[in-house]
This record gives sequence, structure tokens and C-alpha cells, in this order.
Amino acid sequence: MEYTEIMKTQKINQIMDKRILGRTGYDNSDKPLALFWGASALEINIKSKEVWALISCNWTTHESWVAVEVNGYQTNRFIASKEPQWVCVARNLNVEKENLISIIKDTQAMAGDAEHVLFIHEIGLSDDGKFCALPERKLNIEFIGDSITIGEGLAGNPDEMDWIAQWMCASKTYARQTAKNLNANLSVVSQCGWGLCWGWDGNIHSNMPEHYNNVCSLLNSDYQKSLGTCNGYNFSVKNDFVVLNLGTNDNGAFFQTPWKDEKGIEYPRIVDEYNNANAKDTQLIKDGVISFLKNIRQKNPAAKIVWTWGMIKLVVVPSIIQNAINQYKTENQDYQVYFLELPAMEDVEVSDEDKGSRGHPGPKTHKLAAEKLTAFLQSLL
Repeated sequence: MEYTEIMKTQKINQIMDKRILGRTGYDNSDKPLALFWGASALEINIKSKEVWALISCNWTTHESWVAVEVNGYQTNRFIASKEPQWVCVARNLNVEKENLISIIKDTQAMAGDAEHVLFIHEIGLSDDGKFCALPERKLNIEFIGDSITIGEGLAGNPDEMDWIAQWMCASKTYARQTAKNLNANLSVVSQCGWGLCWGWDGNIHSNMPEHYNNVCSLLNSDYQKSLGTCNGYNFSVKNDFVVLNLGTNDNGAFFQTPWKDEKGIEYPRIVDEYNNANAKDTQLIKDGVISFLKNIRQKNPAAKIVWTWGMIKLVVVPSIIQNAINQYKTENQDYQVYFLELPAMEDVEVSDEDKGSRGHPGPKTHKLAAEKLTAFLQSLL
């Protein structure tokens, strides 16, 4: 299907009624909207028979997948082309009815790929189509996490084990489901394999807190910096909730070969026969929790903060995190911080339809996690 001349087009800054979800460097100029993080999105509400989007992406090793939702339900998923290309995202809609269109970056921010970024350049409507005011949302939720929160494994059959962008679905995670359940705006800051203090392999540079104050500074080539990735984030969105799901990769590093830095220094993570971390690593994790909570609170003074874990069973870090949270609350007199264990894939997934690829939580675990988290956040409201 080809883009037709019966369309009228507008650049993103020409669209008055729009909603941009997730951290971006967008400055409302006539430049295209650059999306970095998984689950970041452009939302428009339209009356139009057809809706088209001019989309492109840059990448060296990891392409961007795009998901499209119409009124909250996914209707399309595709790889963005490197050259700007018009894509029909909805067709033969009822022109008398308002339709909410969400164009979502389904792939995470690919740290290490110096070209990785997704662009939305323009939106095209039928000649008599129009943009409408967006339905109001009263809540804002930020999620901070790893591969679970970015939806690794939510595409592909359970036997798929290749680490590729195709198996990531940021649009279908427990995070996005929770936001929908609460009719909330969503922002996700999440990276596969990264943790609170170190990554799955023990790499101390693979930690999320280091990048929290910036737009998306794990994308840090000169090209990406020119798009604003390393700019300080302004925290203009006032989050009602900040939900963390960090610790899975910190936990996993205890069972990996010690990571070596560029000087050849090893960083072993040591547990005893009862899966208790040694005193040094325990203190590092506790200090990491407390430091990160202080920073999150400074940037989100009115938010309720919820630390979650458990969608993949953990044996080392949960008790350390809980103890650190309790210490933080007491020392800082901040009692709007909570922890919540979510359903484990090992306990709830039975059939292949339940399961995800790459040994990650599948659709059933994400659904049950969203239900439990939704109920918990509602109780806090």
C-alpha cells in the first residue's frame, strides 16, 4: 500500500494535540521526534479514515521495532526502515469516531550501538481528517528496570535463545499493562542485562542509577549526544509512582565467572552455601539501594516509590534490598517507599502460551504481575 495524495501531513511540532511518552530530547522544533527508550511513544487522537506515519530509524547492529495500538489494542508491529518511509498505521476507521493511536518504540535503547535511534517525522491523515483533544490521564508512572521491564522474551517461542531485537516487546509488559489499568501515562527507563550495582555478568558499568539523571545517556556516541541523549533530564513530568524492578541481574552475577575490568582486575561476587552474599557485596547493594532511593526522592518529591522483584526467582538480593529500604525509610523519615514481590514465572507458567522466549517471563507472568501491582498501587491511592 502506498501513501496517497489525498492525505494532509503535519510535522510533529505542528500537531497541537499530541502526547509524547518517555524521555526524549524533543524541543518542539521542526526536527523529527527521536525516541530512545523502549515503550516511549507518540499518541494522537484523531477522526480520520486513514492514519499514516513517516518513520525511520538509525542503527548499526540492532534495529528498532515499532508497535501500533488503536484504542489500546495492538494492531501492527514492524521494523522501521533506515530511510524515512510512510507507514499506514490505521485504515478504514469510522470518521465520526475518535480513535486513540499509539506509536510505540517496541525495542529498548541499545547501549553499545552508536547509531541506534527511532524517528517519527510526520503524521498524515485523510484530507478531511482532524486531530482531537487527547483523553485526559491523571496519573504518571515511571518504571526503572531491566530486560523484564523492557519485555525481552514477549515475542518468539520458548525455544528462541538468540539475543535479538525481534524478541523484545516493550508494548506488552507488566509495566504498560499496569499503566493501562490505572489510565496513567508511562515512562520506562530500562535496559536488558543491567542492574542496580552491576550487570548480569558483574560489569560495574552496567548499572541504571548512573544514567537516571539524564535523558538516555547509555546512548552516548557523538551522534546520539547531538540528539540530546546525554542532556540532563528536566523531570518536568511529576510522577505519582516510581516503580523499580532491579536486582535480577545483580543476583545473577553471583553465579557467573568474575567480571574483569580493562586493567584485568576481577570483581568476584561471593555467596556461601546458603546463598548469603558476603559482607562486602551486601554492603555495596545496601549502599546502592539507599543512594538510588535518595536520588529518586530528590527528583520525585511527591511520588510513592515501590521496589518490586520476583518475576524470575531470586535467592540472594531480595532480603538485602528489603533491609536497605527499611534502613532508608528510618534514616530519612520517608515512609512513602514500599516493596512488593511479584509472581514468579517458575510458579505460574505451564503451557507454551504462558511462556516467553530466552528464558524470560512470558505473557502470563506479565499479566499476573500487572494485576498484583495494579491492586497495590490502587491501595496506595
